[in-house]
Amino acid sequence: MKGPCIIAWLFSSLGWWRLAQPETDASQCQRAEHPVISYKEIGPWLREFRAKNAVDFSQLTFDPGQKELVVGARNYLFRLQLEDLSLIQAVEWECDEATKKACYSKGKSKEECQNYIRVLLVGGDRLFTCGTNAFTPVCTNRTLSNLTEIHDQISGMARCPYSPQHNSTALLTAGGELYAATAMDFPGRDPAIYRSLGILPPLRTAQYNSKWLNEPNFVSSYDIGNFTYFFFRENAVEHDCGKTVFSRAARVCKNDLGGRFLLEDTWTTFMKARLNCSRPGEVPFYYNELQGTFFLPELDLIYAVFSTNVNSIAASAVCVFNLSAISQAFNGPFKYQENSRSAWLPYPNPNPNFQCGTVDQGLYVNLTERNLQDAQKFILMHEVVQPVTAVPSFMEDNSRFSHVAVDVVQGRDALVHIIYLATDYGSIKKVRAPLTQSSGGCLLEEIELFPERRPEPIRSLQILHSQSVLFVGLREHVAKIPLKRCQFYRTRSTCIGAQDPYCGWDVVMKKCTSLEESLSMTQWEQSIATCPVSVLMCPARETHVHAKPGCPKILTQIA
Repeated sequence: MKGPCIIAWLFSSLGWWRLAQPETDASQCQRAEHPVISYKEIGPWLREFRAKNAVDFSQLTFDPGQKELVVGARNYLFRLQLEDLSLIQAVEWECDEATKKACYSKGKSKEECQNYIRVLLVGGDRLFTCGTNAFTPVCTNRTLSNLTEIHDQISGMARCPYSPQHNSTALLTAGGELYAATAMDFPGRDPAIYRSLGILPPLRTAQYNSKWLNEPNFVSSYDIGNFTYFFFRENAVEHDCGKTVFSRAARVCKNDLGGRFLLEDTWTTFMKARLNCSRPGEVPFYYNELQGTFFLPELDLIYAVFSTNVNSIAASAVCVFNLSAISQAFNGPFKYQENSRSAWLPYPNPNPNFQCGTVDQGLYVNLTERNLQDAQKFILMHEVVQPVTAVPSFMEDNSRFSHVAVDVVQGRDALVHIIYLATDYGSIKKVRAPLTQSSGGCLLEEIELFPERRPEPIRSLQILHSQSVLFVGLREHVAKIPLKRCQFYRTRSTCIGAQDPYCGWDVVMKKCTSLEESLSMTQWEQSIATCPVSVLMCPARETHVHAKPGCPKILTQIA
């Protein structure tokens, strides 16, 4: 055999030798991925609602009896049956032609000059809802059981954003006060946290003061005890080296009446603190931009989704904060800057453990106990709010999560927190929260909401614990997904292997069931200690050895 032929033969022999090696070599080429439930597979459980000409299903809420889903879309309001998302009532709420023309004259497009619903709040038997109304925001108070019945219509300024691109949040208290965080002007340069309606006087954050709010993106708000809490991200005024976004938790007292002579019509109890969500290390990796939150009131826990900046490498994380840690930061020292050329330094808190107490007598009777000069100077807290664990509960690279919802599930041996994460390509990731302080989160499955993956972000995410269902708002439809789908697993091995806290194998009925469906816990098997994986073999690739003339041409497969 000539020299070149010997070389070709040697290469081909090496290729066949690799194929003949034991499984240990082949296993090195396996890829373990999380299970993916395709749109076709989820189909039997999925319910969807679509309506002609209706898009941007961005607002979802429930009636007090939890029998109806109320939906806000562009130019429309809907009432749907919870069971199957069948239509009960549809109300068109468009802008009039004069408002549209005024919007066009200001340089806005036809797409922007529509009525995007941005506030949808249930209060008793009423529905308070606001829309952008072609950059002339408007709010209405309607009868919940008949959305065409409008009791009053008021300006949406300071209650609803002008632009559909601006983030906002709002809530109604039991006393009827509306707390809204939004942009108060057409160009969006005057952001504010604003209180209106009810019997208390209107109040807002200081205008055009970057130490109060600095180009914020508002995320969520909660009515908790004596305070109203707001969560947002903003440009960090305390960061001296370049532009950086930090995430914040802020609060105001619900009994705040504003100042007298100083800080009139302005909050006297507004404070904010930075939220930290980072991957620990010698040089921590920070997830600086808050995207969504979910509050578990029975545990005083706030689940929060963070991501990297849009111009950075895509990465997201879930961090969990205890309300007591947020309160601790507000009870600690302030971060204060004497003037624009001074450094930011800690300053002792004159009112530690402040609980919205009020003055009983004198010039400032009924005002909060906080000194007005202090209220004007001390806004930012020095201490950073840390999550319950040093390592985020869940992290994923190359992903951007926008919304989060959490369910608490009774497993066979313990309560388990299940986190649902909305992606920017129209899928839901189901994650089991860490079972211990030292363990990590576990990606159980990913549910695809489209036949083909598309770059379409999820607009809204709501969970209804009483019925164990998830509602998802997308651009062109609303989807309902049951959280318990144990029938999906046909055998004991797939049922146990799914590591699904909702499901276990009933040894008597010989089928996969939820705990409620099983007759006895003693006959119900479950395992949730590890993460499920789908093992994919790497495809073989063909390697051609080009033989010299006179040598045989040999085809080898190398994994």
